[in-house]
Amino acid sequence: MKNKPALRVLQAFLASFLILLLFAPPPARSENSLLLQTDFEDGSAQGWTGRGGVETLAVLPEAVRSGSYGLRVGDRKQSWHGPTLDVTAYMEPGQTYVFTGWIKLAPASPNTTVSMTMQRRTPSSTSYERMYFDTATSNGWVRFQAQYKLLEAADNLSVYFEAPDNLALVFYIDDFRLEKLPDLGPIVIEEGIPSLKDVFAQDFLVGTAFSNSELLTEADRKLLAKHFNSTTPGNVLKWDSTEPQEGVFNFSGADAAVQFAVENGQRIRGHTLVWHSQTPDWVFRDASGNLASKELLFQRMKTHIHTVMGRYKGKIYAWDVVNEVFDAAQPDGLRRSPWYQIAGEEFIEKAFLFAREADPEAVLFINDYNTHESGKSQAMYNLVKRLKAKGIPIDGVGHQTHVSLYYPTVQEIESSIVKFADLGVETHITELDVSVYSSSSQRYDTFPEELKQKQAALYKQLFDVFRRHKNLITSVTVWGKDDGNTWLRTFPVARNDWPLLFDERLQSKSAYWAIVDAPVPPTSNLVLEYRAADTQPGDNALRPHFKIKNNGGEPVKLSELTIRYWFTVEGEKPLAFYCDYARIGSANIIGKHVKMSTGKTGADHYLEITFDSAAGGIPAGGDSGVIETRSHKADWSNFNESNDYSFDPTKTSFTPWEGVTLYRNGQLIWGLEPAGG
Repeated sequence: MKNKPALRVLQAFLASFLILLLFAPPPARSENSLLLQTDFEDGSAQGWTGRGGVETLAVLPEAVRSGSYGLRVGDRKQSWHGPTLDVTAYMEPGQTYVFTGWIKLAPASPNTTVSMTMQRRTPSSTSYERMYFDTATSNGWVRFQAQYKLLEAADNLSVYFEAPDNLALVFYIDDFRLEKLPDLGPIVIEEGIPSLKDVFAQDFLVGTAFSNSELLTEADRKLLAKHFNSTTPGNVLKWDSTEPQEGVFNFSGADAAVQFAVENGQRIRGHTLVWHSQTPDWVFRDASGNLASKELLFQRMKTHIHTVMGRYKGKIYAWDVVNEVFDAAQPDGLRRSPWYQIAGEEFIEKAFLFAREADPEAVLFINDYNTHESGKSQAMYNLVKRLKAKGIPIDGVGHQTHVSLYYPTVQEIESSIVKFADLGVETHITELDVSVYSSSSQRYDTFPEELKQKQAALYKQLFDVFRRHKNLITSVTVWGKDDGNTWLRTFPVARNDWPLLFDERLQSKSAYWAIVDAPVPPTSNLVLEYRAADTQPGDNALRPHFKIKNNGGEPVKLSELTIRYWFTVEGEKPLAFYCDYARIGSANIIGKHVKMSTGKTGADHYLEITFDSAAGGIPAGGDSGVIETRSHKADWSNFNESNDYSFDPTKTSFTPWEGVTLYRNGQLIWGLEPAGG
């Protein structure tokens, strides 16, 4: 980054968190559906109540932002106290919502952080998902806005505001809105694009971190399974998840994450055993609340490591044994965490020794961020070298590689990788992502095209480095599979960021195509869906059906569009086209068969469909309706569709399919044409 301290802050805290659900602060759009608005103009609290039952909620003119009244919140007694609103009746699984509210502090109040959080209760658990946070002031109103996707049904959903750092705080709320984004239809992954794990099969494992919420929907599961042969459960293997109370272990989340990976033949990286963050405070305290003795700390560490690693022995092949233990500002380069305060450097030695005892076959890693910085890199190098000299079983070093478009340089990253070559340890890239920002003050509502290309170029440079050193690097893991599941949307501030290879709808980005070294397919608000009405590859008919969806905000004239379906004819025979049905009228469909001057892979002809001006248009958010076509040879002899480029017998219901192409005014806007023969 341009501001190096800003990047350190960005990565020093929560660098290993993975966001649980899709949160982002997008602008409300005119096509959103307004579901609920509380402006307090009727003089009532309009459904808002106190979470703790002791708060005072008063509708007063002094709390107003617009109109005559706003809501004043006072008499909070606990950090979690504040106003809450039940929104269960307005939300349904699979839909995405925008929450907007305005916050201001009472006069003369000190600036403080306020959070907008979703409390989600299911029959088995209650979760608290911070959607947005910002610094509130008494000088002016601050907009709180977040996008939230509900992934599964809940018994209760309540949004609330809290100010945990100031129990005495009095604050105002006004102009709260709940909107639903337009339903863009089910998310379907791109089945026909190259799998990342196949592209790099001769180089290294390609992995991703994920949260268990990503196992709830079919498309998320499919993307995880298609592209990655290595996975890192993002949170469920950490100490606060597996042993929240001493001796009380909870493996429900970890078991589900590990089972998914095992069922899909994926290697698993365990993250993480010993870390200063997300480790319960009881680990470091004795019965009197004082810092534990070294002996007690090691006893707890051994029990924890043996229990967790023992449970997954033979399933988790590699572990981040110690995580983020370095601080280059210290004389010995080590972070002054509670672990260090109690046991010094010895806690690192013990962690690796206990891990080797627990699973002698596991590959044991030390993992950290900003390893491109010379001071931190040298501290890590020195520690690994002296511990290996003492016989401590360190098998590998993990470079997190949380970077931005602006900092560090690729050369710095490459140097840090090469630095460890003489120590005889494996190298993993463990938490790769590329933020689009240069500072915490920047915000974009949409992803600028210029930055998309810049990000793609940087991803390509990084993977070129990784391939160049594949003799050292055995695994590369991106920290999240898609932009809707990234920790960078809530840290260091709540804002949009697009740091990964797939977008929020699980579609490939320019960065993906850059690293697979293939042309980027065109993108458009128009989506061409296809289904095979006849799945027999060897009969006398081609029967592709089509539907064009318009996900944009403007209508589109059908006369501007052309569909091409690519096939092989098997014999020079005249071809006949029929439109058996079209919602827009079969007479408005024009079909012709075009012989290609040079054959391509899976195609020597294509069916071209155009539209008469009387066909009309596709409204914003609408579709063309079904277009059912059929083609025969004049002598009714058979086709062989088994190798046809556009034919896919698995698509028996309408599905977006890049094997058929769509053009607007002659320009390709959907799909990929077959490669040259």
